[in-house]
Amino acid sequence: MDRFLISNNKKPNDGTQNSEPAPKKKKYDESSVKVRRYLSEYLGLGFSATKSDPVNAQCVLCGQVLANSSMKPAHMNRHLSTVHPSHVGKPIEFFKRKQEAFASNCLEIAKVASVSSKALRASYAVSYLVAKQKKPHTIAECLILPALVKVSEIMFDTKTATALQSIPVSNNTISRRIEDIASDIVMQVIEQIKLTKMFALQLDESTDVSGEAQVIVFVRYQDCSDIRENILFCQNLQSRTTGEELFKVIDKFFAEEFVPQNLVGLVSISLQ
Repeated sequence: MDRFLISNNKKPNDGTQNSEPAPKKKKYDESSVKVRRYLSEYLGLGFSATKSDPVNAQCVLCGQVLANSSMKPAHMNRHLSTVHPSHVGKPIEFFKRKQEAFASNCLEIAKVASVSSKALRASYAVSYLVAKQKKPHTIAECLILPALVKVSEIMFDTKTATALQSIPVSNNTISRRIEDIASDIVMQVIEQIKLTKMFALQLDESTDVSGEAQVIVFVRYQDCSDIRENILFCQNLQSRTTGEELFKVIDKFFAEEFVPQNLVGLVSISLQ
């Protein structure tokens, strides 16, 4: 027995040796990370401070942003000497002028890239008309906007026509606007349903242009003293067009949108 213990390098446990647990690894604590402060003398190296939190260093010559952990004079000197060697040793007044010019260019780019509130409203208005008339989304860019510009040139002036050209009406833009309008209408209808005590549904089974089965759900509810009817939603049926599948689609929609269980009538009509 003693030979076995010696050969396996094991000591007999006499109860005098205490087994200590292995030390636990320290968890990563974001609060322990050192946050570096931007110093005014960093501008002499060609770097200004960003408005982010934490503050980062941004080159006033090329716009490159260094992370907060890399906001060190050595890193800034290396960037200046390798990327902009012709500006090494320039006075701080030079970099101040570059900073002002860089900020001015960023402001001009933001103005050009941004869309005015009136142009945005006009874009949604045009998209709503395209959706109501069931026209291709390209008609806004190919016909509606050119017609508006031409009419403005004849009836008013070129300045008004130029302002109209800033309205975003591309194919993808019209598609996004229609989706936003549809989502907003559904939200309004759901809010009105939640305020009423009872409502009824009508299900219309049909097929789209590709032959896939879909269900259109109409809702009828009382709004004050008037009875209103709106389309609630339209979804494709993934499998069969049975009553069980229709119930699953409606039940899933009600659960996702938190529609109250105040249904008092249900009618199914097939349009196929």
